[in-house]
Amino acid sequence: GPNGAGKTTTLKMLCGILYPSEGRLEVLGYTPSRREKGFLKSIAYVSGQRNRLFWDLPAEDYFQFCKAVYEIPDDLYERNRRRVIELAEIGDILTVPQRKLSFGQRKRCELAAALLHDPKIILLDEPTNAMDLISAGRVRQFLREEAREGNRAVIVTSHNMSDIESVCERVTILDRGALLYDGPRRNLNHVDQSVKRIRVRFQSPCQIEPLQQLGKVTLLQEDEITIEVEPAHAPGVASHILSTSPVRDISITDPPLEEILASIYRKTL
Repeated sequence: GPNGAGKTTTLKMLCGILYPSEGRLEVLGYTPSRREKGFLKSIAYVSGQRNRLFWDLPAEDYFQFCKAVYEIPDDLYERNRRRVIELAEIGDILTVPQRKLSFGQRKRCELAAALLHDPKIILLDEPTNAMDLISAGRVRQFLREEAREGNRAVIVTSHNMSDIESVCERVTILDRGALLYDGPRRNLNHVDQSVKRIRVRFQSPCQIEPLQQLGKVTLLQEDEITIEVEPAHAPGVASHILSTSPVRDISITDPPLEEILASIYRKTL
């Protein structure tokens, strides 16, 4: 959702930081705002805009702090510690004070620490915010691996569509507190009744004029064209092009997720 949609507010209600102004909220059988010990041991909340680590402590010491706070048994702690260190690729920075680490390194340490107590629900508020390309990619890989475990829910808010496309199978779209969509990411294009894009590269320059009758042309070059068509017409249009033109390469894709979401937002204005 856009700024002010209610994404962070929703996460804060789910973890009990904020109390709902109306209605009833239940997570894992608990009322989050009561902040019961059993509930807090079952969740993890990480914000991309705030640092939960101690500035002068290395990650190794902070992990020990988490072990004490969450009362993590020794065997579970050692097993999870080895796993998250490998997954987050932080083995070489465990003894470095947080103030000496880059933003991306700190965030990976923070994510690793959040998983030490084996939470059933992980709430991540813009986890790749302000990260460089490499650091963001590592965090996404970390989240994908966690999601594959299959024994916990991972809920992510993000403005970065790469986060959504790389990590999420289910998408919920909010706008000004209203729910616009909740379902599989792959179905977003159908919800918006969007288009398919057919990109064609020809073996040599060819007659473009006949192809312009097949759909809306969004890119036109000497040996390349991109046409937007209704999804139902895409197979027929592609087949026609292949049978009538010397094609080097052809692809059928959905519009970028940013464009699909922007179209959905515009309909609510």
